This record gives sequence, structure tokens and C-alpha cells, in this order.
Amino acid sequence: MNSDKTSKLLDTGASKILAVQAIIITVIVWFFYFYQNQLAAQSALFGGFIVMFNVWMTNRRIRFAAKMDKSSAEVRVFYLAAIQRFIFTLSFFIIGMGLLNLLPIPMLVAFTIAHLGYLTGHS
Repeated sequence: MNSDKTSKLLDTGASKILAVQAIIITVIVWFFYFYQNQLAAQSALFGGFIVMFNVWMTNRRIRFAAKMDKSSAEVRVFYLAAIQRFIFTLSFFIIGMGLLNLLPIPMLVAFTIAHLGYLTGHS
């Protein structure tokens, strides 16, 4: 019973945000598939994946920081999380554009528009 209260207390709304972002990304991927080609749709899907990975990482760090006792340690965790998300985001863009030869415009468009899912899902 106590674990139910703890899980509700630590619920950051990430599942709602991820659901909204998944819908947005699906629409963007279909748009690029119909109006360009399959490679553009795959690029948009990869860009959307980057955003969803960032939300997952943020949720994980918030849950970890909520379990900590000291507020100064929480701040350190959030700074570390921001640095990690920046490095992972940059790495995923390098992998997508460099190694996988995905199209940059669909990837960036999906990445940018899917961030709106964070704003709409978070409110």
C-alpha cells in the first residue's frame, strides 16, 4: 500500500507527455512518408526518438532526486542530468546524420515539433 502512495507521489506526468509526443511524432512521420519518402519518415522517427529519450531521462532523474535527502545533492543531480541529456542529444544527432545517413531536415523538424508535446503534455 505504501509503495502505491510513493509511486503516485513520484509520478511526474512522463507517461502523459510521452503519449502526446508519440501522437505528434506519428503524425509527423506519416506526413514525411506521404510527401517525401521512406528515408524522410525514418529520419523524422529518429528525431522523435531523441525527444522521447530526453523525457525518459528527465523522468528518471526526477525520480532519483525525489528520493534524496539533501537539497544540494538534488541540484547536483539536475545539473548532471542536463549535461547528460545534452551529450546524449548531440550524440544521437551525430549518429543519425553521420553514421546512419538520415536526412537532417526531417530529423530536426520532428525533434523541434515533438518538444511541443512536452509543453502540452506537461500542462
